[in-house]
Amino acid sequence: MHINHELAEQIRAKAQTILGRKVIVADSSGQILTGDSPSGLSADALKASQSGNEVIGSSGGAGIHWSPFVYEQETVGVLGVVVERGNVTKEAISLLQGLAEVIVHQYMLIDRIHSTEVMKSSFITSALTSAQINPDEIHRQADILGLNLRSNQAVMLFDLEGFEAEHLANLAHLSREEQRLEIIKATEAIDQLVKSSFDNYQDNIVAYSGSDRFILLKGIGGDNLNTLNTVRFLKKRATYLAETLAKIHTRSPITIGVGQYYPDLGGLRKSYQDAKLALGVGTKVWGSGRVYHIKDVGMYITLANTTTERKAELAHQILNPLMRDTQLFTTVQTFLANNLNLTDAATKLHIHRNTLIYRLDKTKKLIALDPRHFDDALQIKLGLMFQQAG
Repeated sequence: MHINHELAEQIRAKAQTILGRKVIVADSSGQILTGDSPSGLSADALKASQSGNEVIGSSGGAGIHWSPFVYEQETVGVLGVVVERGNVTKEAISLLQGLAEVIVHQYMLIDRIHSTEVMKSSFITSALTSAQINPDEIHRQADILGLNLRSNQAVMLFDLEGFEAEHLANLAHLSREEQRLEIIKATEAIDQLVKSSFDNYQDNIVAYSGSDRFILLKGIGGDNLNTLNTVRFLKKRATYLAETLAKIHTRSPITIGVGQYYPDLGGLRKSYQDAKLALGVGTKVWGSGRVYHIKDVGMYITLANTTTERKAELAHQILNPLMRDTQLFTTVQTFLANNLNLTDAATKLHIHRNTLIYRLDKTKKLIALDPRHFDDALQIKLGLMFQQAG
């Protein structure tokens, strides 16, 4: 292990504060990393590192008491105490060595934890968003990390607004590394909360992607799963997730985007895009603090930056039940063409006004959009337009 400038500065600052003397820190090769002395190689520091013993040297006319410090039984650096007045006691040297070793141990612990979390989050984000992937390689890497991406899963994205700011609000006195550890601890707490709330089901995977956003790969048990028969399950679980998170994240909104289930890794990547669209469009149209399934935002996806083909596919999913019923489809088309006027549309269709109302009620139950409401009517029109374009 080699200490860097950042770690050396942490050691120097704390040692200097405790001892009240100028302190220099060099790495195990004798290279001075921080302190008032000019940077460069110190033969005395190197001698202390190689021998494992204290060395009394000098620099610029001042005496320097060099003492090595270790990590996991290996010398990783050397402390140099500038002796301008009086000798440095053995007790003081032992105290500084112990301090340096504690700081190094903490730094390495943080780095290991951080590396694991960053690796997991980076891997999941890359697997879901990279333009080109090799599924076999993705599964191989997932197996190494202990992540199961072969099961039935859909993606939920949840934003905990103010998550990082809230946890760092009273930590300005800590070093950047210590603050980073606190954020890691907080994300791990969210990870554990989410997993435990779903009975620690092994196919649920949580990752923090930064900027207050978490990714949940939600496992789905059962047989004969498809995109349509999992919608209710995912919406119900997302609502439960919001309620669970609200118990600990009380000061700011919690917004969740839910993607649909599609089989295989390619389907999981598609589900991520669904969740991202649902979260982005839902927040733009209705605001934060709610759960948005991709089908809930309907054809407002026109506000999002996605392909015409994808919009056409979503339009088909939403409107297909209506289009399979020729009578209802003709009724809705006529109603829209007559500017949502019940009397004019009924006359055009040669049916009683109450019959038209019955058919529109049936349409609402079928596709969860009411043609009598302007916003829903607009979504139906947009959906028809994109389906024809697709």
